[in-house]
Amino acid sequence: MKLHFAKPLMTTLFLMTTACGGGGGSGEDEDPIVPGDDPTPGSNGLDYAVSQNLTDAEGNEMTLTSASFENGAGASAQSGSVTLDAGFLSGGALSGSVDVLGETVAITNGTGNLANGQDVTLIYEAGRSGDYVGAVELVAFETGGAVAGETHYVFGFETDPAEITSGTATYSGGFQASGLLNGTTEAEYEGDATFDVNFAGRVEGALDGRLNDTTDVDLTLGQTSFGGNSFEGDLSCASGCSGAAGSVGGTFYGPDAEELGGVLALEFGNFEGAGTLILTVD
Repeated sequence: MKLHFAKPLMTTLFLMTTACGGGGGSGEDEDPIVPGDDPTPGSNGLDYAVSQNLTDAEGNEMTLTSASFENGAGASAQSGSVTLDAGFLSGGALSGSVDVLGETVAITNGTGNLANGQDVTLIYEAGRSGDYVGAVELVAFETGGAVAGETHYVFGFETDPAEITSGTATYSGGFQASGLLNGTTEAEYEGDATFDVNFAGRVEGALDGRLNDTTDVDLTLGQTSFGGNSFEGDLSCASGCSGAAGSVGGTFYGPDAEELGGVLALEFGNFEGAGTLILTVD
């Protein structure tokens, strides 16, 4: 299975809740993506970062980078946008509607149903969010409870590319991915990530993780060139697996690139999955 991730373009994903009160990647592969492509104010539906709170993203339609996998049908680039209604980020009930691949699905308290009978669960973890970037996850389940597929998004207030011209920085924090082992068993791959950035246009990084909290698996992003406020590159196995391991797409968030958010499309050994990382500058 080949996993891809891409900046959504077509499919509309609306997450509307009940109210409660760096730059352009330069990597080339089979389906190249450029997270944050054509970065102008509002490139993802939001203004560039100045002094906003993450809750200021509520009520805005955002065009976001995503990573996804689908069991039994391979994986493909996802296309869509996300709208978070008032209260979503401050503990509101996850209720509203989701339009996925042309199908509108009612979401009540974070769950809904597709026409084919699959259940849909929406997940947002406030504890993983930074000041300017957060992540949401949409999981579809087959009848009987097996995972059918997942899509993971990062959203927030991007760094103005004009601020990314020189200097160096190290970013660290956590990453989290979920998927399947051998196409049947649910699995989690999570741990710590460190990325070293030269804002003249180079980035490299490492993921130090554990698969299902039992197997150490370390991945690396070799030195990758970029321009603007985002990047894209291939991951390789450093230990615990061998060969290619998937891809990562990242974008800088906050004034002066204070944070780094990205999506992970992963395939190594018998694991296939998708996830996100949210890092802060050291």
